[in-house]
Amino acid sequence: MGQAHEWAGGGRVLHPLAAGILPAAFLLVTTREEIYNILWVLVFAFATINILSLGARRFEANKSGLNFGEVLAIMIVFVSIVLLTWEMLYVFHVLPIRLTPR
Repeated sequence: MGQAHEWAGGGRVLHPLAAGILPAAFLLVTTREEIYNILWVLVFAFATINILSLGARRFEANKSGLNFGEVLAIMIVFVSIVLLTWEMLYVFHVLPIRLTPR
């Protein structure tokens, strides 16, 4: 049992080191497009967590109006949907609109 404890104790140094180095190494070898994908994931994850907290708040007995975090969550979802729609218009070649002369 002591040997297994030594293995687990050694991970106390390696785990934070790996948690800091691996994301940094990943960012060094990724392209700009992949970094944007990571940012999209973070934005949608943050908005999803805030929306879930909004849903859980509905069950509170004494609730008042929306607080700053809830308004921020709703705004993030709105902006995310607008940006996603804008990006999809480029993906499906709707934008940029090219007008050709007759």
